[in-house]
Amino acid sequence: MTGYLINILCINRLIRTIVFIVLLSFPVNSWSETLWLTIDDSIEIALKNNPQIEVANQQYRGSEGILTQARSRYLPHLGTGLSYGRVYAEVAQPVDEDNVGTGLLEVSQLIYDFGKTTGLIDASAYGRDATIENLKQIYHNVVFSVKSSFYSVLESKRLITVAEQAVSNYEQQLYRAQRYFQAGVRNKIDVTNAQVNLSRQKLALLRANSDLKVAKTRFEQVLGAKPNSGSYDVKVDEVQLASLSIQKPDMPESLDNLLVIAQKNRPGLKQFAYLIKAAESGIKQAKGDYWPTINATGDYHGNETDLSNLGDQWQVGVGLTWELFSGFETEGKVVEETAFLREVKSSLREFDLTVTQEVTNSYLRADENREGVEIADQTLVLAQENLDLAEGRYKSGIGDVLEFNDAQLLYTENQSDLVITYYNYLTALARIERAVGVIPELEGHDFTQ
Repeated sequence: MTGYLINILCINRLIRTIVFIVLLSFPVNSWSETLWLTIDDSIEIALKNNPQIEVANQQYRGSEGILTQARSRYLPHLGTGLSYGRVYAEVAQPVDEDNVGTGLLEVSQLIYDFGKTTGLIDASAYGRDATIENLKQIYHNVVFSVKSSFYSVLESKRLITVAEQAVSNYEQQLYRAQRYFQAGVRNKIDVTNAQVNLSRQKLALLRANSDLKVAKTRFEQVLGAKPNSGSYDVKVDEVQLASLSIQKPDMPESLDNLLVIAQKNRPGLKQFAYLIKAAESGIKQAKGDYWPTINATGDYHGNETDLSNLGDQWQVGVGLTWELFSGFETEGKVVEETAFLREVKSSLREFDLTVTQEVTNSYLRADENREGVEIADQTLVLAQENLDLAEGRYKSGIGDVLEFNDAQLLYTENQSDLVITYYNYLTALARIERAVGVIPELEGHDFTQ
């Protein structure tokens, strides 16, 4: 009896050990809870991890460094130096040869250079402001990309639901066809037809699942990270398919008002305004080379030696340098900067037209999809009625399988059309926000933090 108990205990320990090893073999992620992401959560993750934002942010940091360099030209420059060597002086007393240590302290200060430095500082400052506007535009683009990819994931998930429902309907149809065939009411062709349609719809479901994976990959790329090590899903208030038309968001203000808002808020337009000012300052800097530069300088030499003629020395003074002829280099710089100014102004006009086109197209597309949602909703109601009638006719023996298949296909297509049009509408609304430069999620955001 004792041996039997010992064997039981050993078996129990072995089982516990095996279970423990099996549990350890599972990855940690398989035990982690699914992270449900709202669209606001997704935007927050993207603003922290999207590499485009980091690139634009570093460009801004670099422009700050350029501005600091430009401003340094109006500040004193202080330098020092040390040297040690042996010096021979023929008339020196009390010795004529000695080891000499020399210390040097130099200071220089720009007094005036007729706009060269002020032009450089202004150009750098406006260039810095332009990079800030570029950074804002990158933020706007990222938020739009998050919304677009988020809606794409939701659309793919809904299309999977539509495909699953169609598979279920075709499975029921196959079951009915088989029963009717066994009862001698229908022909074998009805069964074969139902099998073909079921297989086709299963293929559509497979593609829908693949589309979801692709949409999630794009979503993660925009976020710049894979949330919760990939154990996540998108979350939104569930709206029944039949209620999408009723609960869809409203259209924004009129197109004319949107165009006015875009002129005030689009970061790209402000960026070009700063670039024009920077180019004008560049011309001022180039023209400064026509005039002299005035500097104040001073230096002190201290010598550690016994040679009497090598005492400490200092001097201060004001100097003027003027390049009277530079081989037309200055003329070339002025022409270059003037051409650049004209180029930027032309680019501004082109971009202004682009903004107008983007706002207009976004508004028209949003309005088109808004009406499309309503039409698709009405069509879906009719398709549902048509499917119910076809199914009833088939059950009663009045209709044939082709009539039912056409009705089922029409119903599934209209479901898909409603889903696609609805999320196209949401994406178009997000595109309007980016086009006019007003992103609700970025209000009060510090872009240079």
